Amino acid sequence: MTESCRHLCLGAPAKRRNLSIMKTTAEQGPLLLILSSAVFSWLLFMTGIYTELFVEQVYSDTGEWLGKDPAISPSKYIFFAAITVFAVAAVLAQRRAIRARVSEGIGHRPSRAAHRFATLSIIVGLAIAAVLGISVFLEGFSRNRDLELSLMTRSLDTYLPIVLYTSLLVAVLLLGFVFRSDTLPKSTDRIPEDAIDHDEPAASGSQRDLGAAYAVPIVLTAVALIFGLVVYDATGTSLDVWIWVIIQIVIGAGIVVGTIFGERAVAQGPASQSSRSRVTRAARGLNFVLSIVFGAIVTSMAFGYGGSAIEDLRSSPSFSLDIMAGPGAPIENVEVGVNGWDLKEGSMVTLEIEEPYLSLLSESVTDSDYFYESRPLPGNLDPGDYLLSAQATSLDGRMLLRELEFSVSDENEVFWSMDQIDYRKLEQDEAVIISADGSWFIRSFLPALMLLVIALGGTYFSLTERNRKPRGLS
Repeated sequence: MTESCRHLCLGAPAKRRNLSIMKTTAEQGPLLLILSSAVFSWLLFMTGIYTELFVEQVYSDTGEWLGKDPAISPSKYIFFAAITVFAVAAVLAQRRAIRARVSEGIGHRPSRAAHRFATLSIIVGLAIAAVLGISVFLEGFSRNRDLELSLMTRSLDTYLPIVLYTSLLVAVLLLGFVFRSDTLPKSTDRIPEDAIDHDEPAASGSQRDLGAAYAVPIVLTAVALIFGLVVYDATGTSLDVWIWVIIQIVIGAGIVVGTIFGERAVAQGPASQSSRSRVTRAARGLNFVLSIVFGAIVTSMAFGYGGSAIEDLRSSPSFSLDIMAGPGAPIENVEVGVNGWDLKEGSMVTLEIEEPYLSLLSESVTDSDYFYESRPLPGNLDPGDYLLSAQATSLDGRMLLRELEFSVSDENEVFWSMDQIDYRKLEQDEAVIISADGSWFIRSFLPALMLLVIALGGTYFSLTERNRKPRGLS
């Protein structure tokens, strides 16, 4: 064998591998572009929610809402940037997928799937942009007209965001559906009506794969749900977000595995449009629908838990003291109560009367999510003025004090002013932003990010497996 022949022979497999890698990149590139942009957009949305922590609602001494500080919300522009990244990425992915279809042929399944997924992503981006634009409009429309906002403030906080969302909608619509240079003919997945053979036998391997395609997603979903119920029964509390991550991993794995078996069943099964073929292809359709529903639900959970994780950085303890009866009520019918949330677990909540000193309540906080206790007002109080005092410890270790004045009449009736404490103002004044640390990231934020990765990963693997060439075919 000559040197040149050896180079040619040894170089051919390498060339084929390189061409295969390039082709795989061209086919999967649009999907990866959309999914990676979705992660980046989610991070931008979380950043926008984080900036909202520093926006304060301003009230007058009489409790009338005066606006917010700062008057221009930066989150509106961050949300716009987030949806712009996703929508533009979807348009670019659509164009790349179309070029791949033109190059590979109209019936090329991977590029056709990427084209359709990109078009669906464009529609989703348009819908989200429209909702965000309308929400800005409704917020500006419902704002108190008595607020004296400058034209500059009104323009930057309301008018400009609406113009930006409108421009984005128009631009994406035109680029995604009007100004396209391709002339792809309409394609269909339907099998010709004359391709029918009612007597076509089914291979045993196809039957096993078909059964697994139907059974695996259902069985693993049941296993995941039972696991969640077992954890709930064992703990007696709502499921931690990490438990939801495990549940969704199991469900997502079931859908991906079901898709794999469904594609194998289609590849090995009847090629006609017989009843067996329709049942086989229905398994593919079932797992496709499940993957879409799964992706939508888990993505929504990622946004919900992500936003909740950001809100956890705001320590806004609520602690209130109340006399639970109308002014003038007989003292024997009067109870006093304290309630609150974001209180430190293990700390003590006390309620007492000063001068003469009487302890009415001393209880430990067992759940930071909510605390409530009430006690009857002592019936042996002499006529005169009294001061109720309640103390608690906030989640971040600050001491909270509430005081309420009341009086007992000669007829043993209790009187007090119901407007002594402005709890709304107290909660705002006592709110602080906690620094994000490693514990918060692992406990709250990372699970939300994992849910997003699970949703997008399940979508990616389902789409690529569903449109992979059957093994053994050229």
